[in-house]
Amino acid sequence: MASIRKKLEVNVNNSKNTRMDIASGNMLGNWRPDEITHMTRYDKISSLCIEEANKFNRPIDVLEAGCGEIWVLRNLYKAYTVKKSDIIHSYRGVDIDPACLQEKQGYSSPTGLVEDSTWFANFNGKIDIQDLTINPVFDLPDESIDFFWTTEVIEHMNREFIAPWLEDANRVLRPGGLIYVSTPNHDGSNDKLPEDHIYEWGFEELKEELSSRWELQSVVGTFCQMPKLKKAMAKDNRDSEWKWHPDQFKLLQERYGKQFLRVVAATFYPEVSNNCAWILRKPK
Repeated sequence: MASIRKKLEVNVNNSKNTRMDIASGNMLGNWRPDEITHMTRYDKISSLCIEEANKFNRPIDVLEAGCGEIWVLRNLYKAYTVKKSDIIHSYRGVDIDPACLQEKQGYSSPTGLVEDSTWFANFNGKIDIQDLTINPVFDLPDESIDFFWTTEVIEHMNREFIAPWLEDANRVLRPGGLIYVSTPNHDGSNDKLPEDHIYEWGFEELKEELSSRWELQSVVGTFCQMPKLKKAMAKDNRDSEWKWHPDQFKLLQERYGKQFLRVVAATFYPEVSNNCAWILRKPK
């Protein structure tokens, strides 16, 4: 089956942006772990938006770096029955690719642009076309954002370009603001990378980078290679609630096919997973 990855041009700083068409993946039955994981990320972030709005008892202001087709908001709009204006007060998306301004087929927009779409009006949204390796400063006031997320972005840039825009995200976050970051989990050698990846961070390396400015709340694996997982399970001597028991894992195998299983089973084992999701908070 042909890949649903769409290559974009390499920028002046050798960053490579890739658009993964999740909608096409669904229609083509391209249920690989990376596509499945993308969908679970978007749903998790949607849920976090609702949780944060309920926590603050007000709609929240959110920022997404590498917004692409804005799948989080599309999921929140279509999959949840909550009143959208009760959840999102404002949305700012930032992406290098002007194509993300164009609305996708099946959505109503009089101009063909996302910002003029009927559904997008629910979120008081704006999209900025910006190369964060050249300009790492978000066009937002200090402490104006409640929730910042970026999914599968930092691996497309050289290492030295990441800290400046993460630091600026910290500037625009309010104290107590939430952060969600997902990216591949590599051993640090950066050999045998996908063609469109520039640098994949090691687990401890990224933990140190993120924890240098924010308080780590949790980190979970999002998908994994089954041999690595089973080896980690065999060596696992943690308390029982933090690992899969053999009977539980057997039940998962009965419930899920191999590709879904690689996503679900990775949760407790981020260190050996192919990809991790990090949730953090800005100190108050």
